[in-house]
Formats: sequence, C-alpha cells, structure tokens
Amino acid sequence: MKKGIVIGILLFCFFGAAFAQSDLQAIAQINLFKKEPVTLGQLKKFVSEAEKLVDKKLTVEERKRALDNLIGQRLLLQAAEKEGLRALDSEVKDYFNNILASQVGYPITESEFAKLVKQKYNQSLDEFFKSNTGSSVAEAKKMLKEQILIQKYVTSKKAEEIQRMSQPTDGDIRRQYELNKQNFFRPDTMKLVIVGVMKKGNDSSERDQIKKLNEKVKKNVKVIADVQKNAEKEGYAVQIRYAVKNAAGAEALGLQPEALMQIFENPVNFVSDITEMQDNRQFFVITEKYDSKLLTLSDVIDPNQPITVYEYIKNVLSSQLQTAALQRAIQGLMESLRTAENTVLIKTGSDLDKILSW
Repeated sequence: MKKGIVIGILLFCFFGAAFAQSDLQAIAQINLFKKEPVTLGQLKKFVSEAEKLVDKKLTVEERKRALDNLIGQRLLLQAAEKEGLRALDSEVKDYFNNILASQVGYPITESEFAKLVKQKYNQSLDEFFKSNTGSSVAEAKKMLKEQILIQKYVTSKKAEEIQRMSQPTDGDIRRQYELNKQNFFRPDTMKLVIVGVMKKGNDSSERDQIKKLNEKVKKNVKVIADVQKNAEKEGYAVQIRYAVKNAAGAEALGLQPEALMQIFENPVNFVSDITEMQDNRQFFVITEKYDSKLLTLSDVIDPNQPITVYEYIKNVLSSQLQTAALQRAIQGLMESLRTAENTVLIKTGSDLDKILSW
C-alpha cells in the first residue's frame, strides 16, 4: 500500500515535471530588442483565451495563426520598449475601470465593483475574473498594459493613416441611415422635472418643505426654473428625466405601464401631488412633450443630449472604421517587424503540428 503510494507520488512528480517542462519549451524566439522566447505554455494560454471567445476548440491551422499573432504581439511590445514608450499605471487603472463600468452601465471603481461581485456571486474579484476569463485581475491588468503599449506604438507610427481611414463620407452616413431608418423611431416622450426632499429623520420640517414647494409650483408653474436654480442652496433635490411611452420607459421610472400611461394623459405644465417614496418625498412637473416620430438625420436623437441622428451615425461609423484601420495598421507593423533576424521559429513543419495538437 505504502509502496503504491510512493510509486504514485513519483509518477505524479515525473509527469508533472514533464508537463511543466513541455509548457516551458520554447517554440519561437524574438530578437528585435532583446532575446525573448515564446513558450508553449504562453501559446496554450493565448489559445485558451481565444477558444473561450469563439466557444470552440481551435484547429492546428488556427493555432498556427494564433502563434503568428502571439509572435507579432511580442514584436510590437519589444518595438515599443525599444522606443522608450511606457504604459502608466494610471492609464491601466482608467482602462480597467472603464471595462468594469461597461458591465454595469455606470462609472464604477474596482473596489466598488468587487463589493457588487461579493454581494451578487459571493466571490472575490479574482475568483470572478478567473471563472469568466481564465485570468486573474493581475493578469488582466498586465494584458491591458500591453494593449495600451501596443496602441501607443501603432499610433506613433500610423496616426495619420488611421485618422484618414476613420472618416466616413456623407454618402456612407446617409446609406447607413436608410438601412436602419426603422431603428430611429422615437416614441411619445415627455420631459419631467422631479423635485424631492430626502428623508433625514426630521419629518415635520421635511414634509413642510416639500409641501411649500409643491404649492408654490402649483400656484405658478413658471417658478419651476427658480426652484431648479435654488435646489442646492435650499437643501432639496431636483432631477430632470425623459420618459418614453413604452414598457421600457415605465421600467426606467420604476412604474407600472398603466401608471405611466396615466401620467402621459396630463398636459404640459401639469404639477403632480406629493408622492411618498422610501427615502424621499417628491412631486414632478411635465415641462415638455414630444409626439412619436421617425427621426430624420437632422433631428436630435435624445432630447437630453444635443446630438443629431447624422452625428450619431457618423460617430458610430467613425469608431468602426477606426477599429478596422487600427487592426490593419497592427497587422502591417507586425508583418514588417517579422524578419528572419528578428524572429526564429524553433519548431516547424510536422514537429510544430505535433506540438500544436494538444
């Protein structure tokens, strides 16, 4: 029994060491700025991340292309290092926080996101990242740092070209509008000015304050402009909201659709009664209403923001063209940097195929 355990341990150690040695095996070497091996383990991780994105196992040929991309990435990083470019910690932090913000739909810090993850999934941020991406937070930040560095290098070499190729024509914008015209329908919309007094434990004075504000506006709705202006000074809150006449609009306001329909039946300058909320008392004023409309290129897409449909489409197309131009620039630079002197493939032909067939 003990002998079996010992043999088992020895076999485990042997195969474990062999596996580790295999992962540490160099399959290529970069010599642009310094000697840097590309190991099988690095490629396996690179491929694993790609397979998670496409949700399938890559073929040997696809893994060869992944190896080419990994080599190209290492060449770009060495080229950036050679030119003295740096990715600042503050840049990585901002980039990382922007990614987190995109997951929740509002600005958020790493510590705030970690609290949300703990509350919702009972996981640490590291556990959450590993289960979803296969990488720890530190590894994710390292990859972001490399992305920033590559973007800096590519921009330093190809900024003018990328800028030139990122400008959609007037015809591009108009064609995109015609193809997606049905998506630019605006439902009936109204602008609400919501006035509220927070509950801070002094019910009598808080009720009195919201009551006086409500009576003042009901008596003369034009004073709502002064009410908005004096909010901070007098210790109450004012919020401007745009409500659209559909189920999503009701959900955004925390209302049942029927309740939202009733509000829409009221005219402009309607002043509501006071509503008791969990943490405040509030009333609202309907200050503007917009009929449903199929927006034209010159219409403002969102009453809350001064951007037209034309400008919105232009920005979307510019972003898409810029991404495509950046990718082409990256590919071009990787190809130009990859010379026989800068890159040596240690494994080729059938030997490479065998290694890539894990």
